[in-house]
Amino acid sequence: MLSQLNGFFGIVEKMQAVDTSGVTPLSHPVAAIQDIALRLREDIASEPDQREANQRSAPAVERGLFLVPKVIE
Repeated sequence: MLSQLNGFFGIVEKMQAVDTSGVTPLSHPVAAIQDIALRLREDIASEPDQREANQRSAPAVERGLFLVPKVIE
């Protein structure tokens, strides 16, 4: 396991040694070889708010949140 970790850190050191000054960051790796258009959607709610209906069957709810038993002490 130690040799695997050391190998990983060796790769990280090699990557950090590369001079990337003047290189503009890419929004997507494919952008390096072809023009891509991001397919973004409108940021609108597409589902109705059904929180109260969904929480009716919950054993315990407080201020809109499900209450669950504590499992870590």
